[in-house]
Amino acid sequence: VGDFEAMERLLDPDVETVTPRDTFRGVAACRQVLRKAGRDEQFTMEHSEPELSEVDGDLLARTHEIARWRATGEVAYEREVAVRLTFRDDRIARVVVMPGGAPPASPK
Repeated sequence: VGDFEAMERLLDPDVETVTPRDTFRGVAACRQVLRKAGRDEQFTMEHSEPELSEVDGDLLARTHEIARWRATGEVAYEREVAVRLTFRDDRIARVVVMPGGAPPASPK
């Protein structure tokens, strides 16, 4: 998520981005969702090195996220986060953002 410019070169122009609340299409929407997921003015975010695995032909990247209150440095919350990437023709066709880290059912 941190190096979106590098990732953007791999995105299908009609990439589908799925969050727990909604589904979006296109590179600009994907960029907005991923940037919003990683930024909050109240917190500083820390992430562990991602653990990569394959799930039904997709790439699953799991990480542990720690949010600290910007004002005090105290831990506000910790959670597992996963991002599932579906590739088609060497491009990322689908990005599923999964707070909690649980993989969803296989894409259609």
